[in-house]
Amino acid sequence: MTLADRLNKIIEEQKLTKVEFAQRVGVSENYIYILTGNSRAGTKQNKTISPLLAKSIAMEFGYDVDWILHGDKKDN
Repeated sequence: MTLADRLNKIIEEQKLTKVEFAQRVGVSENYIYILTGNSRAGTKQNKTISPLLAKSIAMEFGYDVDWILHGDKKDN
C-alpha cells in the first residue's frame, strides 16, 4: 500500500473531502492532491511526507504514525 493509498483510506474512512482533510492537518489542498494522486504514468515514484506531518495526521484522526509513514510490513 502506497502513501497515497493510506492517505486516501484515511480520507475515505473519515468521510472527508481532500479539501477538508488539508484544512484539518494544516497543509494546502494542492499538496494533498499531489500526495493522494497517482504518480506520473509509467513511473513508480514513491511520495513521502515528513514525520511531523504524519504525527499531525495521526493525532487529528487517530491513526498510527508508523503506519501512515510506512504502511504495514506485509504491504511492502
